[in-house]
Amino acid sequence: MSDTPKSISSSSVNPFADGDPGDAPKEASQSPLLASETGSFVRQLAADIAEGEFDLPPFPDTAIRVQECIRDENSDISTIAAIVATEPALAARLMRMANSVALRRGPFEITDIPTAISRVGLDMVMNVAVAFASKETFRISTDSNHVADVNELRRTSVRVGAIAFLLARAGKSAQKPEEAMLAGLLHAVGKLYILTKESQYPTLFANKQALARLMTNWHSGVARAIVESWGFPERIAHAVDEQEVRTRDRKSSPDLSDLLYIGNILARAGHRVAAHLGDLDALARLNFSAQQVADLLEDNAEELQSMIEAMQ
Repeated sequence: MSDTPKSISSSSVNPFADGDPGDAPKEASQSPLLASETGSFVRQLAADIAEGEFDLPPFPDTAIRVQECIRDENSDISTIAAIVATEPALAARLMRMANSVALRRGPFEITDIPTAISRVGLDMVMNVAVAFASKETFRISTDSNHVADVNELRRTSVRVGAIAFLLARAGKSAQKPEEAMLAGLLHAVGKLYILTKESQYPTLFANKQALARLMTNWHSGVARAIVESWGFPERIAHAVDEQEVRTRDRKSSPDLSDLLYIGNILARAGHRVAAHLGDLDALARLNFSAQQVADLLEDNAEELQSMIEAMQ
């Protein structure tokens, strides 16, 4: 029995909680080296999560300054605009969002940052900063065999965020659309973090099945711990941790994890499956039918696509 601390906030960070974190299930054909690397990585993940310490590249300074400025009640739009202007890539994303079909009002294009901030609102500015920061923070070598995986995770995160935004805006729950988008943008940070460790565990990362098992078992708990360490609200941390929980109490109030659960399915399988979602607990909690979700996506297809393009 391991003495690894179990006082971890996530309910899913350690699927082997009754035993040693290194006692991950091993396939009969697994080589000793693969088994060793897998066990070592699992133990490291358990320790990182328990201690809240992650070997992450620094969160981009501009994104941190934007975040702090938005939370400062004494800050104004001109101050935030000045910070955004120091990072051209961030400013470009903000301008695209302000001029997207989702947020554009009237025929005139916005060309200055303060007006763009006024149009999208501070919560959406935060989301744009997070999307930018996530891309800058989780980088892997261009020689990696997982470059395509990282890029697809980033695209999927944006799609999940945009779908969650639409569902929250159209639903009768108390979830803020901008916060739902934020949860979607952050939902895959656990997978992105794991993929940055390729150079340390080359045998594990060369085995797609072993890596997929580890990712499935650990990514949501890692995501929760990272979101907590970055100082985002508990409801966001809870949502990324519970994003793949299928069985839910239909009598309890919906939360952001319901939006992530549906958003994940639709972002990966495509919008055409919406009408065939069936009688899911998450849908019931959100007071949606599968057909209502399908109609919502169809009616807002242009707006949805504009948000996705603006955030990428």
